[in-house]
Amino acid sequence: MAVQLSLGLDVIRSYKRLAYTPWHALAEFVDNSTQSYFDNADALKGAYAAASEGLTVNVVYARDDGLLRVSDNAMGMSLAETERALRVGIPPPNLNGRSQYGMGLKTAACWFGDIWSVRTKRLGETVERTVTVDVEQVAAGANDLPMCERGDRPRHEHYTIIEVGQLHRSMQTRTLGKIRDFLRSMYRNDISDGILTLTWQGEVLDWSVPYSQFAQAPDGTRYKKDFSFDVNGKNVHGWVGVLERGGRAFAGFSILRSGRVIRGWPDSWRPQSLYGQMQGSNDLVNQRLQGEINLDAFTVSHTKDDILWFGDEEQELEHKLADECRDYREAARSRRRSVNDERGPSRLEIRTALEEMESEMSAAAMADAIEIDAVPPRELVDAALEPLMLAASRNEPAFRAQVGELSVALFLVGDASPNDPYVAVESTVPVSLQVVVNMQHPHLSQISGSQGVLNYFRHCVYDGLAEWKARNRAGRIDPDTVKVLKDQLLRLSVQLEECTP
Repeated sequence: MAVQLSLGLDVIRSYKRLAYTPWHALAEFVDNSTQSYFDNADALKGAYAAASEGLTVNVVYARDDGLLRVSDNAMGMSLAETERALRVGIPPPNLNGRSQYGMGLKTAACWFGDIWSVRTKRLGETVERTVTVDVEQVAAGANDLPMCERGDRPRHEHYTIIEVGQLHRSMQTRTLGKIRDFLRSMYRNDISDGILTLTWQGEVLDWSVPYSQFAQAPDGTRYKKDFSFDVNGKNVHGWVGVLERGGRAFAGFSILRSGRVIRGWPDSWRPQSLYGQMQGSNDLVNQRLQGEINLDAFTVSHTKDDILWFGDEEQELEHKLADECRDYREAARSRRRSVNDERGPSRLEIRTALEEMESEMSAAAMADAIEIDAVPPRELVDAALEPLMLAASRNEPAFRAQVGELSVALFLVGDASPNDPYVAVESTVPVSLQVVVNMQHPHLSQISGSQGVLNYFRHCVYDGLAEWKARNRAGRIDPDTVKVLKDQLLRLSVQLEECTP
Protein backbone atom coordinates (compact mmCIF):
# COMPACT_ATOMS: atom_id res chain seq x y z
CA MET A 1 0.00 0.00 0.00
CA ALA A 2 1.26 3.45 -0.85
CA VAL A 3 0.16 6.97 -0.04
CA GLN A 4 0.49 9.56 -2.78
CA LEU A 5 2.07 12.90 -1.92
CA SER A 6 -0.17 15.66 -3.21
CA LEU A 7 0.34 19.40 -3.20
CA GLY A 8 -2.85 21.39 -3.49
CA LEU A 9 -3.14 24.60 -5.46
CA ASP A 10 -3.81 26.51 -2.26
CA VAL A 11 -0.08 26.21 -1.47
CA ILE A 12 0.27 29.32 -3.61
CA ARG A 13 -1.21 31.32 -0.71
CA SER A 14 1.74 30.34 1.45
CA TYR A 15 4.22 32.15 -0.80
CA LYS A 16 3.29 35.45 0.84
CA ARG A 17 4.73 34.05 4.09
CA LEU A 18 8.17 33.21 2.70
CA ALA A 19 11.15 34.72 4.50
CA TYR A 20 11.87 37.28 1.78
CA THR A 21 13.06 40.82 2.21
CA PRO A 22 11.73 43.29 -0.39
CA TRP A 23 15.17 43.52 -2.02
CA HIS A 24 15.67 39.77 -2.27
CA ALA A 25 12.17 39.34 -3.69
CA LEU A 26 12.87 42.03 -6.31
CA ALA A 27 16.19 40.34 -7.08
CA GLU A 28 14.26 37.28 -8.29
CA PHE A 29 12.92 39.37 -11.18
CA VAL A 30 16.29 40.99 -11.92
CA ASP A 31 17.95 37.56 -11.84
CA ASN A 32 15.55 36.36 -14.54
CA SER A 33 16.24 39.44 -16.65
CA THR A 34 20.02 39.19 -16.39
CA GLN A 35 20.02 35.42 -16.96
CA SER A 36 17.91 35.95 -20.08
CA TYR A 37 20.67 38.26 -21.30
CA PHE A 38 23.49 35.81 -20.48
CA ASP A 39 21.67 32.93 -22.19
CA ASN A 40 21.08 34.97 -25.36
CA ALA A 41 24.01 37.37 -25.34
CA ASP A 42 25.02 36.94 -28.98
CA ALA A 43 21.56 37.67 -30.39
CA LEU A 44 20.96 40.54 -27.96
CA LYS A 45 24.28 42.27 -28.60
CA GLY A 46 23.34 42.65 -32.25
CA ALA A 47 19.89 43.97 -31.35
CA TYR A 48 21.35 46.36 -28.78
CA ALA A 49 23.90 47.66 -31.26
CA ALA A 50 21.19 48.33 -33.83
CA ALA A 51 19.09 50.21 -31.26
CA SER A 52 22.07 51.93 -29.55
CA GLU A 53 21.09 50.53 -26.16
CA GLY A 54 22.10 47.86 -23.67
CA LEU A 55 20.50 45.60 -21.10
CA THR A 56 18.19 47.71 -18.93
CA VAL A 57 16.00 46.67 -16.01
CA ASN A 58 13.61 49.23 -14.54
CA VAL A 59 12.00 48.69 -11.13
CA VAL A 60 9.19 51.05 -10.05
CA TYR A 61 7.04 51.00 -6.92
CA ALA A 62 3.98 53.23 -7.26
CA ARG A 63 2.78 53.44 -3.67
CA ASP A 64 -0.26 55.61 -4.43
CA ASP A 65 -1.43 53.18 -7.14
CA GLY A 66 -0.57 50.07 -5.12
CA LEU A 67 1.48 48.74 -8.04
CA LEU A 68 4.94 47.23 -8.53
CA ARG A 69 6.42 47.06 -12.03
CA VAL A 70 9.63 45.39 -13.25
CA SER A 71 10.45 45.75 -16.94
CA ASP A 72 13.44 44.70 -19.02
CA ASN A 73 14.66 44.66 -22.61
CA ALA A 74 16.25 41.21 -22.39
CA MET A 75 15.37 38.42 -24.84
CA GLY A 76 11.71 38.06 -23.94
CA MET A 77 9.94 34.70 -23.83
CA SER A 78 8.48 32.40 -26.47
CA LEU A 79 5.22 30.55 -25.84
CA ALA A 80 7.07 27.49 -24.53
CA GLU A 81 9.28 29.61 -22.29
CA THR A 82 6.26 31.50 -20.95
CA GLU A 83 4.49 28.27 -20.13
CA ARG A 84 7.57 26.89 -18.40
CA ALA A 85 8.07 30.11 -16.45
CA LEU A 86 4.55 29.78 -15.02
CA ARG A 87 4.96 26.17 -13.97
CA VAL A 88 6.05 25.74 -10.36
CA GLY A 89 9.26 23.85 -9.63
CA ILE A 90 10.43 23.26 -13.22
CA PRO A 91 14.14 24.13 -13.21
CA PRO A 92 15.48 26.26 -16.07
CA PRO A 93 17.65 24.66 -18.77
CA ASN A 94 20.80 26.36 -17.42
CA LEU A 95 21.27 25.12 -13.86
CA ASN A 96 24.55 27.02 -13.43
CA GLY A 97 22.98 30.45 -13.77
CA ARG A 98 21.11 32.80 -11.48
CA SER A 99 17.71 31.19 -12.02
CA GLN A 100 18.00 28.01 -9.99
CA TYR A 101 14.82 26.36 -8.84
CA GLY A 102 12.10 27.41 -11.27
CA MET A 103 10.31 29.13 -8.40
CA GLY A 104 11.55 32.73 -8.16
CA LEU A 105 9.08 34.50 -10.46
CA LYS A 106 6.07 32.83 -8.85
CA THR A 107 7.16 33.05 -5.23
CA ALA A 108 8.36 36.66 -5.44
CA ALA A 109 5.27 37.88 -7.29
CA CYS A 110 2.92 36.13 -4.84
CA TRP A 111 4.97 37.46 -1.92
CA PHE A 112 4.38 40.99 -3.12
CA GLY A 113 0.69 40.81 -4.13
CA ASP A 114 -2.41 38.79 -5.02
CA ILE A 115 -2.79 39.90 -8.66
CA TRP A 116 0.16 39.81 -11.03
CA SER A 117 0.80 39.61 -14.74
CA VAL A 118 3.59 38.83 -17.19
CA ARG A 119 3.69 40.58 -20.56
CA THR A 120 6.47 39.45 -22.86
CA LYS A 121 7.66 39.61 -26.47
CA ARG A 122 10.63 37.58 -27.72
CA LEU A 123 13.19 39.00 -30.14
CA GLY A 124 12.48 37.79 -33.69
CA GLU A 125 8.83 36.93 -33.03
CA THR A 126 5.75 39.02 -33.77
CA VAL A 127 3.52 37.87 -30.89
CA GLU A 128 3.22 39.60 -27.53
CA ARG A 129 1.69 37.46 -24.77
CA THR A 130 0.14 38.53 -21.48
CA VAL A 131 -0.74 36.12 -18.68
CA THR A 132 -2.53 37.25 -15.51
CA VAL A 133 -2.47 35.37 -12.21
CA ASP A 134 -5.13 35.84 -9.51
CA VAL A 135 -3.67 34.10 -6.47
CA GLU A 136 -6.99 33.55 -4.71
CA GLN A 137 -8.63 32.14 -7.81
CA VAL A 138 -5.72 29.77 -8.41
CA ALA A 139 -5.82 28.69 -4.76
CA ALA A 140 -9.54 27.95 -5.22
CA GLY A 141 -8.76 25.62 -8.15
CA ALA A 142 -8.87 27.90 -11.22
CA ASN A 143 -5.41 27.15 -12.56
CA ASP A 144 -6.24 27.67 -16.25
CA LEU A 145 -4.59 31.05 -16.66
CA PRO A 146 -5.97 33.35 -19.37
CA MET A 147 -3.43 34.33 -22.02
CA CYS A 148 -3.93 37.30 -24.31
CA GLU A 149 -1.97 37.37 -27.57
CA ARG A 150 -1.24 40.28 -29.84
CA GLY A 151 0.31 39.28 -33.15
CA ASP A 152 1.27 42.54 -34.80
CA ARG A 153 4.43 43.43 -32.90
CA PRO A 154 7.69 44.31 -34.76
CA ARG A 155 10.25 41.51 -34.79
CA HIS A 156 13.01 43.76 -33.43
CA GLU A 157 11.15 44.41 -30.16
CA HIS A 158 12.02 42.32 -27.10
CA TYR A 159 10.89 42.79 -23.51
CA THR A 160 9.27 41.36 -20.41
CA ILE A 161 7.09 43.44 -18.08
CA ILE A 162 5.88 42.14 -14.72
CA GLU A 163 3.21 44.04 -12.80
CA VAL A 164 2.01 43.17 -9.30
CA GLY A 165 -1.12 44.64 -7.72
CA GLN A 166 -3.20 44.15 -4.56
CA LEU A 167 0.06 44.43 -2.65
CA HIS A 168 0.38 42.80 0.75
CA ARG A 169 2.62 45.45 2.24
CA SER A 170 3.31 49.16 1.83
CA MET A 171 6.98 50.11 1.57
CA GLN A 172 7.90 53.31 3.39
CA THR A 173 10.74 55.77 2.78
CA ARG A 174 13.31 53.92 4.92
CA THR A 175 12.58 50.64 3.14
CA LEU A 176 12.80 52.30 -0.28
CA GLY A 177 16.27 53.58 0.57
CA LYS A 178 17.39 50.14 1.73
CA ILE A 179 16.07 48.58 -1.49
CA ARG A 180 18.16 51.03 -3.52
CA ASP A 181 21.33 50.21 -1.56
CA PHE A 182 20.82 46.46 -1.61
CA LEU A 183 20.01 46.31 -5.33
CA ARG A 184 23.07 48.30 -6.35
CA SER A 185 25.19 46.10 -4.10
CA MET A 186 23.67 42.85 -5.38
CA TYR A 187 24.34 43.68 -9.03
CA ARG A 188 27.63 45.54 -8.49
CA ASN A 189 29.52 43.37 -10.99
CA ASP A 190 26.97 43.77 -13.79
CA ILE A 191 26.79 47.51 -13.17
CA SER A 192 30.56 48.03 -12.90
CA ASP A 193 31.23 45.90 -15.99
CA GLY A 194 28.77 47.96 -18.05
CA ILE A 195 26.52 44.95 -18.67
CA LEU A 196 23.47 46.24 -16.83
CA THR A 197 21.68 49.53 -16.42
CA LEU A 198 19.50 49.06 -13.35
CA THR A 199 17.05 51.76 -12.30
CA TRP A 200 15.06 52.02 -9.09
CA GLN A 201 12.28 54.62 -8.90
CA GLY A 202 13.74 56.26 -12.01
CA GLU A 203 17.25 56.53 -10.52
CA VAL A 204 20.09 54.81 -12.35
CA LEU A 205 21.98 52.82 -9.74
CA ASP A 206 25.75 52.89 -9.63
CA TRP A 207 28.21 50.98 -7.51
CA SER A 208 30.44 53.14 -5.40
CA VAL A 209 30.99 52.69 -1.67
CA PRO A 210 32.63 55.34 0.56
CA TYR A 211 35.93 54.53 2.23
CA SER A 212 36.92 52.08 -0.53
CA GLN A 213 40.60 53.13 -0.57
CA PHE A 214 42.88 50.44 0.80
CA ALA A 215 45.61 51.16 3.33
CA GLN A 216 49.23 51.37 2.26
CA ALA A 217 51.57 48.56 3.33
CA PRO A 218 55.16 49.25 4.50
CA ASP A 219 56.50 48.28 1.05
CA GLY A 220 54.34 50.94 -0.61
CA THR A 221 51.73 48.57 -2.06
CA ARG A 222 48.08 48.59 -1.05
CA TYR A 223 46.58 46.07 1.34
CA LYS A 224 44.53 44.08 -1.16
CA LYS A 225 45.22 40.56 -2.41
CA ASP A 226 43.45 37.70 -4.19
CA PHE A 227 42.98 34.22 -2.77
CA SER A 228 41.81 30.84 -4.06
CA PHE A 229 41.33 27.46 -2.36
CA ASP A 230 39.06 24.41 -2.45
CA VAL A 231 36.53 23.16 0.09
CA ASN A 232 35.51 19.53 -0.41
CA GLY A 233 36.38 19.82 -4.10
CA LYS A 234 34.50 23.11 -4.56
CA ASN A 235 36.50 26.15 -5.62
CA VAL A 236 36.44 29.30 -3.49
CA HIS A 237 38.05 32.50 -4.75
CA GLY A 238 37.94 36.21 -4.01
CA TRP A 239 39.95 39.04 -2.47
CA VAL A 240 40.61 40.65 0.90
CA GLY A 241 41.77 44.16 1.78
CA VAL A 242 42.38 46.55 4.66
CA LEU A 243 40.56 49.88 4.37
CA GLU A 244 42.46 53.12 4.84
CA ARG A 245 39.42 54.80 6.37
CA GLY A 246 37.20 52.41 8.23
CA GLY A 247 33.60 52.12 9.22
CA ARG A 248 31.69 49.14 10.54
CA ALA A 249 29.09 49.51 7.78
CA PHE A 250 31.74 48.96 5.07
CA ALA A 251 33.76 46.09 6.52
CA GLY A 252 32.96 42.40 6.21
CA PHE A 253 32.82 40.00 3.27
CA SER A 254 30.35 39.98 0.41
CA ILE A 255 29.33 36.50 -0.75
CA LEU A 256 28.81 36.21 -4.52
CA ARG A 257 27.40 33.39 -6.60
CA SER A 258 27.13 33.47 -10.40
CA GLY A 259 28.34 37.07 -10.31
CA ARG A 260 25.48 38.24 -8.06
CA VAL A 261 25.82 39.20 -4.40
CA ILE A 262 23.97 36.72 -2.19
CA ARG A 263 24.93 38.52 0.99
CA GLY A 264 26.94 41.70 1.26
CA TRP A 265 27.02 45.41 1.94
CA PRO A 266 25.06 46.83 3.68
CA ASP A 267 24.66 43.50 5.55
CA SER A 268 28.03 41.86 5.05
CA TRP A 269 29.12 38.43 6.23
CA ARG A 270 31.46 38.39 9.24
CA PRO A 271 32.80 34.86 9.86
CA GLN A 272 33.80 34.41 13.50
CA SER A 273 37.17 32.98 12.48
CA LEU A 274 38.13 36.48 11.31
CA TYR A 275 35.83 38.92 13.10
CA GLY A 276 35.45 37.33 16.53
CA GLN A 277 32.05 37.13 18.21
CA MET A 278 28.90 36.65 16.15
CA GLN A 279 28.55 39.57 13.70
CA GLY A 280 31.76 40.98 15.16
CA SER A 281 32.50 43.67 17.72
CA ASN A 282 33.43 47.26 16.95
CA ASP A 283 37.20 46.89 16.88
CA LEU A 284 39.56 47.81 14.06
CA VAL A 285 39.17 44.46 12.31
CA ASN A 286 35.40 44.97 12.18
CA GLN A 287 35.90 48.45 10.77
CA ARG A 288 38.64 47.83 8.21
CA LEU A 289 38.85 44.21 7.01
CA GLN A 290 36.85 43.95 3.78
CA GLY A 291 36.57 41.38 1.02
CA GLU A 292 34.57 39.44 -1.54
CA ILE A 293 34.23 35.66 -1.76
CA ASN A 294 32.84 33.76 -4.76
CA LEU A 295 30.98 30.52 -4.02
CA ASP A 296 29.75 29.51 -7.48
CA ALA A 297 29.89 25.76 -6.73
CA PHE A 298 27.88 25.97 -3.51
CA THR A 299 24.11 25.69 -3.07
CA VAL A 300 22.09 28.86 -2.55
CA SER A 301 19.02 29.10 -0.33
CA HIS A 302 15.54 29.16 -1.85
CA THR A 303 15.25 32.93 -1.28
CA LYS A 304 18.85 33.44 -2.51
CA ASP A 305 19.90 35.39 0.55
CA ASP A 306 22.43 32.90 1.97
CA ILE A 307 24.40 29.76 1.24
CA LEU A 308 23.06 26.34 2.25
CA TRP A 309 25.99 24.62 3.93
CA PHE A 310 26.28 20.83 3.89
CA GLY A 311 28.41 18.70 6.20
CA ASP A 312 31.46 20.60 7.40
CA GLU A 313 31.55 23.05 4.46
CA GLU A 314 31.05 26.19 6.52
CA GLN A 315 33.61 25.29 9.18
CA GLU A 316 36.17 24.21 6.58
CA LEU A 317 35.66 27.37 4.54
CA GLU A 318 36.01 29.63 7.59
CA HIS A 319 39.18 27.80 8.65
CA LYS A 320 40.84 28.15 5.25
CA LEU A 321 39.66 31.75 4.84
CA ALA A 322 41.19 32.63 8.22
CA ASP A 323 44.51 31.12 7.08
CA GLU A 324 44.44 33.12 3.83
CA CYS A 325 43.60 36.39 5.60
CA ARG A 326 45.57 36.06 8.84
CA ASP A 327 48.26 38.56 7.84
CA TYR A 328 45.65 41.11 6.73
CA ARG A 329 43.69 40.63 9.94
CA GLU A 330 46.84 41.44 11.89
CA ALA A 331 47.47 44.48 9.69
CA ALA A 332 43.94 45.72 10.37
CA ARG A 333 44.24 45.33 14.12
CA SER A 334 47.89 46.40 14.52
CA ARG A 335 48.57 49.34 16.80
CA ARG A 336 51.17 51.88 15.76
CA ARG A 337 52.17 53.50 19.06
CA SER A 338 54.80 56.07 19.92
CA VAL A 339 58.11 54.89 21.42
CA ASN A 340 57.67 56.91 24.61
CA ASP A 341 54.16 55.83 25.58
CA GLU A 342 52.58 52.50 24.74
CA ARG A 343 49.70 52.81 27.19
CA GLY A 344 47.51 55.32 25.38
CA PRO A 345 45.61 55.01 22.06
CA SER A 346 47.42 54.67 18.74
CA ARG A 347 47.15 57.22 15.95
CA LEU A 348 45.02 54.74 13.98
CA GLU A 349 42.65 54.31 16.93
CA ILE A 350 42.36 58.08 17.42
CA ARG A 351 41.63 58.54 13.72
CA THR A 352 39.01 55.78 13.83
CA ALA A 353 37.33 57.38 16.85
CA LEU A 354 37.31 60.79 15.17
CA GLU A 355 35.65 59.36 12.07
CA GLU A 356 32.97 57.69 14.21
CA MET A 357 32.41 60.87 16.22
CA GLU A 358 32.20 63.06 13.13
CA SER A 359 29.60 60.75 11.58
CA GLU A 360 27.58 60.72 14.81
CA MET A 361 27.63 64.50 15.13
CA SER A 362 26.48 64.90 11.53
CA ALA A 363 23.38 62.72 11.96
CA ALA A 364 20.00 64.42 11.58
CA ALA A 365 18.84 62.87 14.86
CA MET A 366 21.61 64.74 16.67
CA ALA A 367 20.35 68.05 15.29
CA ASP A 368 16.84 67.19 16.45
CA ALA A 369 18.10 66.38 19.93
CA ILE A 370 19.81 69.75 20.20
CA GLU A 371 17.11 71.90 18.63
CA ILE A 372 13.82 70.22 19.59
CA ASP A 373 14.09 68.44 22.96
CA ALA A 374 12.92 70.47 25.94
CA VAL A 375 15.40 71.81 28.52
CA PRO A 376 14.69 71.29 32.24
CA PRO A 377 14.81 74.69 34.07
CA ARG A 378 17.76 74.83 36.52
CA GLU A 379 20.34 77.28 37.91
CA LEU A 380 22.87 78.95 35.57
CA VAL A 381 26.52 78.01 35.93
CA ASP A 382 29.59 78.90 34.02
CA ALA A 383 33.20 77.81 33.86
CA ALA A 384 36.15 79.05 31.89
CA LEU A 385 39.37 77.10 31.47
CA GLU A 386 41.92 79.52 30.02
CA PRO A 387 45.06 77.38 29.53
CA LEU A 388 43.41 74.84 27.27
CA MET A 389 41.44 77.48 25.35
CA LEU A 390 44.64 79.43 24.68
CA ALA A 391 46.36 76.23 23.53
CA ALA A 392 43.44 75.48 21.21
CA SER A 393 43.71 78.92 19.61
CA ARG A 394 47.12 77.89 18.29
CA ASN A 395 45.83 74.68 16.66
CA GLU A 396 43.40 73.58 13.95
CA PRO A 397 40.38 71.54 15.12
CA ALA A 398 40.48 67.76 14.74
CA PHE A 399 37.07 68.08 13.09
CA ARG A 400 34.14 70.43 12.70
CA ALA A 401 30.55 69.21 12.57
CA GLN A 402 27.46 71.20 11.67
CA VAL A 403 24.60 70.21 13.99
CA GLY A 404 21.65 72.16 12.66
CA GLU A 405 22.64 75.81 13.07
CA LEU A 406 25.33 74.94 15.62
CA SER A 407 28.98 74.59 14.55
CA VAL A 408 30.84 72.13 16.79
CA ALA A 409 34.66 72.08 16.78
CA LEU A 410 36.72 69.47 18.64
CA PHE A 411 40.35 70.36 19.45
CA LEU A 412 42.95 67.83 20.58
CA VAL A 413 45.76 69.65 22.45
CA GLY A 414 48.94 67.63 22.64
CA ASP A 415 51.21 70.31 24.18
CA ALA A 416 49.16 71.00 27.31
CA SER A 417 50.30 70.11 30.81
CA PRO A 418 49.24 66.79 32.40
CA ASN A 419 48.08 68.95 35.32
CA ASP A 420 45.59 70.89 33.18
CA PRO A 421 41.90 69.82 33.26
CA TYR A 422 40.86 67.02 30.92
CA VAL A 423 38.48 69.25 28.90
CA ALA A 424 37.55 72.88 28.37
CA VAL A 425 34.40 74.20 26.72
CA GLU A 426 33.52 77.52 25.09
CA SER A 427 29.72 77.60 24.81
CA THR A 428 28.79 81.27 25.14
CA VAL A 429 28.29 81.90 21.40
CA PRO A 430 24.77 80.84 20.26
CA VAL A 431 25.94 79.29 16.95
CA SER A 432 29.35 77.95 17.97
CA LEU A 433 30.72 75.38 20.41
CA GLN A 434 34.40 74.62 21.01
CA VAL A 435 35.47 71.54 22.96
CA VAL A 436 39.15 71.25 23.86
CA VAL A 437 40.54 67.90 25.01
CA ASN A 438 43.82 67.69 26.89
CA MET A 439 45.63 64.75 25.25
CA GLN A 440 48.31 64.83 27.99
CA HIS A 441 45.85 64.13 30.79
CA PRO A 442 46.92 61.03 32.74
CA HIS A 443 43.46 59.45 32.35
CA LEU A 444 44.21 58.82 28.66
CA SER A 445 46.85 56.27 29.63
CA GLN A 446 44.01 54.09 30.94
CA ILE A 447 42.19 54.04 27.59
CA SER A 448 42.83 51.46 24.88
CA GLY A 449 41.12 50.69 21.60
CA SER A 450 39.19 52.93 19.23
CA GLN A 451 35.94 52.25 21.10
CA GLY A 452 37.49 53.50 24.34
CA VAL A 453 38.80 56.64 22.64
CA LEU A 454 35.42 57.22 20.98
CA ASN A 455 33.60 57.00 24.31
CA TYR A 456 36.10 59.38 25.92
CA PHE A 457 35.57 61.93 23.14
CA ARG A 458 31.81 61.44 23.46
CA HIS A 459 31.86 62.37 27.13
CA CYS A 460 33.96 65.46 26.45
CA VAL A 461 31.82 66.66 23.53
CA TYR A 462 28.52 65.83 25.21
CA ASP A 463 29.59 67.79 28.29
CA GLY A 464 30.02 70.76 25.96
CA LEU A 465 26.75 70.18 24.09
CA ALA A 466 24.78 69.88 27.32
CA GLU A 467 26.35 73.05 28.69
CA TRP A 468 25.74 74.93 25.43
CA LYS A 469 22.10 73.87 25.30
CA ALA A 470 21.44 74.75 28.94
CA ARG A 471 23.12 78.14 28.52
CA ASN A 472 21.62 79.15 25.17
CA ARG A 473 18.20 77.51 25.30
CA ALA A 474 17.25 77.65 29.00
CA GLY A 475 19.08 80.83 29.87
CA ARG A 476 20.55 79.28 32.99
CA ILE A 477 22.92 76.48 33.87
CA ASP A 478 23.61 74.20 36.83
CA PRO A 479 25.24 70.77 37.24
CA ASP A 480 21.97 68.83 37.37
CA THR A 481 20.69 70.47 34.19
CA VAL A 482 23.89 69.56 32.35
CA LYS A 483 23.74 65.96 33.60
CA VAL A 484 20.13 65.49 32.47
CA LEU A 485 20.88 66.89 29.02
CA LYS A 486 24.04 64.80 28.70
CA ASP A 487 22.05 61.72 29.67
CA GLN A 488 19.76 62.34 26.67
CA LEU A 489 22.74 62.60 24.33
CA LEU A 490 24.38 59.42 25.65
CA ARG A 491 21.15 57.52 25.06
CA LEU A 492 20.96 59.00 21.54
CA SER A 493 24.45 57.72 20.70
CA VAL A 494 23.30 54.18 21.53
CA GLN A 495 20.22 54.56 19.33
CA LEU A 496 22.35 55.81 16.40
CA GLU A 497 24.75 52.87 16.81
CA GLU A 498 21.85 50.39 16.81
CA CYS A 499 20.55 51.90 13.53
CA THR A 500 23.97 51.53 11.81
CA PRO A 501 23.88 48.67 9.27
